[in-house]
Amino acid sequence: MVTLGDIICAGHRLAPYLPPTPLEDAPALGDNIWLKLENANRTHSFKIRGALNAILSLSEQARDRGIIAASSGNHAGAVAYAAHLSGASAQILMPRTTPKKKVDNVKRYGADAVLFGDTYDEAEAEALRRAREGGTWISPYNDARVIAGAGTIGVEIARQLPDIGRVIAPVSGGGLIAGVAIAVKELNPAIEVIGVNARSAPAMYNAFHGASLPQVWDTLADALSGDIEAGSLTLPICQRALDDMLLVSEAQIAAAMRFLLEKQGWVVEGGGAVAVAAALHDALPRDGKATALVVSGGNVDLSVLRRVLS
Repeated sequence: MVTLGDIICAGHRLAPYLPPTPLEDAPALGDNIWLKLENANRTHSFKIRGALNAILSLSEQARDRGIIAASSGNHAGAVAYAAHLSGASAQILMPRTTPKKKVDNVKRYGADAVLFGDTYDEAEAEALRRAREGGTWISPYNDARVIAGAGTIGVEIARQLPDIGRVIAPVSGGGLIAGVAIAVKELNPAIEVIGVNARSAPAMYNAFHGASLPQVWDTLADALSGDIEAGSLTLPICQRALDDMLLVSEAQIAAAMRFLLEKQGWVVEGGGAVAVAAALHDALPRDGKATALVVSGGNVDLSVLRRVLS
């Protein structure tokens, strides 16, 4: 179980390394709508919060074994940076389809980027095999320390916007929204928490609604791709704490990326833009309630951005 106390402790642990990210109003989306800009964080993604909290929490012996992770992008860069800060080696398994920018982020911090498999699920299976042979596994979502790190976003939002009534966040394995939901619901149970899946990456939507929509690996939201492992900590948290799970299409994601660049001046990756896509296409109530949309990452290849803008 992850508690608000765990999240507060994570905030203190991260404070020397990560300043709070901006909360910016977005009047073109409606009254009292705000963007929580995790694309402005270290490694340009919210993932640094969970990875750094997890790695800073490790014993010296666990760090000395070396870090092993799997990622379709942003968790990889976060683990690489966190390992660099702590003096640990890191080996990160990434699908061969991972955008070059995200592979370069791993190499930038001296970690070993291993391209393996055509999908995230294949890369994760190989990473888990290697971890069993020796190494310290850091899951992108199924880890209490990762969830607590992500939950610091919820605490920051509550401090930056005291009348917050609703938080909308992207969802893949659920580490981000599980942490945020724990934080804001413990601070005020009346705050709504709504998750957004890409229609091409519907794992949490399927679990939440009892649906069986297929995974489509060719997507702008590559950071959200992959199934949720059986027994994940995030599933019961999300099923208990979320008020709804929504879906957005590829066209809606592309429109949100264009909106964020044109109206707000931010380059945002597809997976990071899904909460904005939901707001942009009227999937949320227009009730004036103070609403924070988590923009979870900004690592997008130039070739993908050109395609979206065209």
